[in-house]
Amino acid sequence: MIKILCLHIAKNQASYHYRVEQLLGYWNEYDIELHPVTIVGKKYGSKIKLALQSRHYDFVWLQRKTLSPFIVNIITNRTRLIYDFDDALYTRQTGHGGKLKDKHPGSQQTIKRMNHILKKSSLIFAGSKALARYAEIYNPGNVHLLPTALEKPGTSVPGNAIQNRITIGWIGSIGNLPYLELIDEAAAEMQKKFPGASFSVMSGKPPENLKTRWNFVPWSAETEHAWLQSIDIGIMPLIDDEWSRGKCAFKLLQYMSHQKPVIASAVGANMSTVQHGENGFLATTTAEWCRALEALISNRALRHRMGQESLHIFETRFERSIIQEKIASIVRSCICCSPGCNGKS
Repeated sequence: MIKILCLHIAKNQASYHYRVEQLLGYWNEYDIELHPVTIVGKKYGSKIKLALQSRHYDFVWLQRKTLSPFIVNIITNRTRLIYDFDDALYTRQTGHGGKLKDKHPGSQQTIKRMNHILKKSSLIFAGSKALARYAEIYNPGNVHLLPTALEKPGTSVPGNAIQNRITIGWIGSIGNLPYLELIDEAAAEMQKKFPGASFSVMSGKPPENLKTRWNFVPWSAETEHAWLQSIDIGIMPLIDDEWSRGKCAFKLLQYMSHQKPVIASAVGANMSTVQHGENGFLATTTAEWCRALEALISNRALRHRMGQESLHIFETRFERSIIQEKIASIVRSCICCSPGCNGKS
């Protein structure tokens, strides 16, 4: 049995839920014993104590958090370190103005700590190709592309049962609402051209100061599945900057797992998740967004065909069991490649 101590970010973060929590009930199937511990909010002495305890584990899995070099060195002197990250912590977050605090992505401290962690890690799990390319600079050969996984929902059904009523949906955090400004002209034009088309947003608050009329649905874990089922088309606009290029296209996976066609900005992981013309469309300009929206709004058969392809891509590349099996295989290989290893922990 391989033993792993997982030091993870706060439990209320989506990154924890999808990259740690949803995997917890299955590790025994892979002969892995994983012990999750929240590292956020712990005092420095408690972090050192956890680092010293790392000698009892085959791996310490550090999720996203950039610990101090001193603590990282304690860990790597006693066991193997896995670093798992799904955001471009090496650059300023889109929309973040003003002075950066030490803990913020893109700050000198965050970059320095992250680069040290990357150098000292035995394995690096990067959520997107852009993140993997960055990690390869500091630790070539030990970086593995691991998209954020998602459990397949129990049922996937068509969105709107009412003929000529089409719902275009966007789901995301409050901090990402400004991305909707990128498609405001196109969306507003579609609302004028297609009276039966509505736009729905599931988030912590409604978008503001837009031409498009958005129906606001407050996010909750209990209603997320039903909302994803109710929409007909899922969208993911993004600004083309370094932060966005590091994103993992997760909201596209949410739509695709519910058999929805998608439209997304041609940025970062979106470009490998959306097979243009197959499960949806990639768009950059307002004109391209208009064409993509009009094609799907006006053609039910196209929505159905692309939705089926979305589900197929999700099931073959991003479903939870596929990603978890890949993680387990990488971990086992690392154990076996260690000096003097006999294949057992």
